[in-house]
Amino acid sequence: MTTTALTLASNRPQVGDAFLKFELGSHIPAVLPMRQVQEVVSLPMHRLTSMPNMPACVLGLMNRRSRVLWVIDLARVLGIGFMDASVRECNVMIARTGTTALGIAVPHVEGMAWLPPTDIQPPPGHVASGLVPYLRGCVLRSQEILLVLDAEAILHSSMLHEDS
Repeated sequence: MTTTALTLASNRPQVGDAFLKFELGSHIPAVLPMRQVQEVVSLPMHRLTSMPNMPACVLGLMNRRSRVLWVIDLARVLGIGFMDASVRECNVMIARTGTTALGIAVPHVEGMAWLPPTDIQPPPGHVASGLVPYLRGCVLRSQEILLVLDAEAILHSSMLHEDS
C-alpha cells in the first residue's frame, strides 16, 4: 500500500488563536477573536424591533435567550458602508466583553480561522481613519488582507452613544 502526503483538513492541528471570519460590506474580510464572540444567529429582519431617536448604526433590538440586545450595523460603525436595506435576513454575531453583550450584524459569516498572534501586523497606512479605533491589526492571508477587529472597542464606540 502506498501512502500519500495528503491529510484531511480536520486531522491537521489548528495553529494560533481562534477567530470568527466574516465579510463586511463590499466583500471586505474581517475577523473577531472567538473569545469575544458568544454565538452567531441568522435573524430575519422583521424580528428586529426598531427604536426611534437612535444613531443610524443601530438597527434595533433583538430577543435572544430571554435577553434583549441592541443590534448594530458593523459596516456603518466602521464608516465603510451599510447593510443592504432589501435583505430579508442578516447574520448577527453576539459579542460579549465582561457583562456587556451586543448584536453585530454583518452580511456574511464565513467560519473559523486560526491565526498565530505573530501574523497580526499593524494596519497599513491606507486604512480608512474610521477603522483605526476598532482595529487590532491586519493579517495577509491567501492573497487577502484580513482586518482583525476588537469587539471591546466596537462595544464602547462613541457612535453607539451619540445623540441622533
